[in-house]
Amino acid sequence: MRNGRLFTIVGGIFGLIGLVLLCVGIAIAASTAGFLASAERTDGTVVELTARTSTTRSSDGHTRRATYWYPTVEFTVGGRRYAFQSSTGSNPPSHQKGESVPVAYDPDNPSDARIASFSSAFLAPLIVGGLGVVFTPIGTVLFVKGRRIARLRAWLREQGQQVWAEIEHVGRDFSVRVNNRHPYVVHATWQDERTGRTYTAASDHLRDDPSPRLRGRTRVRVLYDAADPDRNLIDLDALPSPS
Repeated sequence: MRNGRLFTIVGGIFGLIGLVLLCVGIAIAASTAGFLASAERTDGTVVELTARTSTTRSSDGHTRRATYWYPTVEFTVGGRRYAFQSSTGSNPPSHQKGESVPVAYDPDNPSDARIASFSSAFLAPLIVGGLGVVFTPIGTVLFVKGRRIARLRAWLREQGQQVWAEIEHVGRDFSVRVNNRHPYVVHATWQDERTGRTYTAASDHLRDDPSPRLRGRTRVRVLYDAADPDRNLIDLDALPSPS
C-alpha cells in the first residue's frame, strides 16, 4: 500500500494553488468587466508587434522556449494621441500591424486603455481561472485519497491480521518517477489458509535500496484486512520472532 501522506501533501498543494488561481481569475474578470462597463470606446490601430520569449525547463531536463507577440495600439482622443501595449500576447499573433481594433479607455485617464475585444480583455482571467478549475478538483481528489489511505493504514496497524510473507522482489519501480528517480519497492506474497488464494503486497515507494535494511531476511510482516486481503501494508521494520 502506498503511503497516503504524499497524496495528502500533493493534493493540499494542488487544491490551494487551484483555489488561489480561481480567486485571482474571478478577481481579474470582475475588474475587467467593471472597467469595460465604465469605459469609452474608440478605434485604434496596431502600430507594432513586440516579441517576448519565455524559457521553461521540464521535469525531464529539456528546455522549451515559447515566443508570444504583444500588440502596441495607438488611438486618438480629443486630438491627442495615446498608445498602449496589450498585456495579452499570443502565438501566432492575434493582430497584424496596421489592423484597426476596438479600444476601451478610461475617460478620466485615456492612457489607461486596452483592446476591447472579448479575447483580448478576458483571455488572461480565462486562462488563470481555467487552471484553477483544473487544479482544484485534482487537488481535492488527491487530498481525499491521501486521507483515506492514512485512515486505512492506521486501522490496519491497530486491527489488521498479521502474516509473515515471503519476499518475492526487491528493486526499482520503473513505472513511477519520484524526484526524477525510479523509487525502490518490496513485493511479498502469502497464501490465505482459508481460501488457498495467494496475495501480493507492495511496500511504500522507497528512496534508497532497502536490501541493507532487510539484512538478508526472506520474509516481512504484512498487515491485512481479513475481509479483503488486497487491503494491506508491508511493515519493513518488524523483525520475525526467534524460532
